Amino acid sequence: MASAGEATAGSRRRLAAGIAAVLVLLAAGGVVANASLSSRFSPEQATLDYFAAESRGDAEGMVSNATFLRGDGSVNQFFSQGAVTAMLQRPENLDIRDVKILTTHSIDASTSKVTVSMRWSNINRTATYTVRKDPKRINYFFYNSWRVDIPYSTISVKLPNQPGALQVDGIFVPFDSSSTSIKVIAGYHDLTMDTTSFYDAETNEVNGVDADPIVAFAGNVSAGAMAAARDSIKDSLNNHCDAAKTSICTGHTYQAPDDGSIWYLTMPGYGEIDYKTYLFTFSRDPTSDIKLVVTAERTKMTATGTCATTLTVDGSRQYAFTGTWSANLTWNAGAFSARVTFDCSSAKA
Repeated sequence: MASAGEATAGSRRRLAAGIAAVLVLLAAGGVVANASLSSRFSPEQATLDYFAAESRGDAEGMVSNATFLRGDGSVNQFFSQGAVTAMLQRPENLDIRDVKILTTHSIDASTSKVTVSMRWSNINRTATYTVRKDPKRINYFFYNSWRVDIPYSTISVKLPNQPGALQVDGIFVPFDSSSTSIKVIAGYHDLTMDTTSFYDAETNEVNGVDADPIVAFAGNVSAGAMAAARDSIKDSLNNHCDAAKTSICTGHTYQAPDDGSIWYLTMPGYGEIDYKTYLFTFSRDPTSDIKLVVTAERTKMTATGTCATTLTVDGSRQYAFTGTWSANLTWNAGAFSARVTFDCSSAKA
């Protein structure tokens, strides 16, 4: 039979062994927990989390994992959470798949370079991002969150004369900022020029993922402006030609003086044409081939075209001619006023 002293010593040895075992387990658990937290709060995971948030249309998740880099002349609203929400309306920005970490290069304790591969809008791409510790966000007392530096893209814009206001993803470009060099978060965007008196609204799709795109607006005159220009020019030609100052107004019958003399016109291709009365009429719509040019001067536009006329002499004899016209147009109160110069009988047809 063991003595009381022997039993007490044995119990102490077993207790010590148990405590040691617990400490070993706690230490092992600490290593596992440390590894898990280190992985969770890492430059690699921040990069994966950013693109995962983008793929599911989570603007808040993107903002919490990123620092949006900006260049000189950038505008605040194009780098806000509202701008992120707006760009996510484009389906190409949600079509991000198969994001994989390829390499990580530690620059220092607070900065890493992370290279990833992915498929973005059906295009395979590889890119390297700078990822930095966020000193303001500490988790579990020891682990900093990380933020991915997301680059900006510069959209170079070619505008027509007298352009409309610009919008990026529905957000207006301020009038006091550049309209020809616009900085945005790298990704896909819609760039819109709003409607004006001369133009319809026009939207261009912009791929600013890995390059600085160039966008040129066509500046085609709208159907409404075209119709208004035609109406003004035809009204000027038909109703505002001063027959007392020129002998070629259309729609006006000219009468030779009754003085016993023989009066004649000298016309291209026909020589002398004797007349007692004559009348020019348009053989076709003089604006059928109109060409409009919006000038740099506000509310101004120029127009050119060809014309064809028929000269009817003494009510029966007819002669055909062609020529040209040009006009200066001014927009005011929803309509054009036109100053037209024309010679629609400058050549034999």
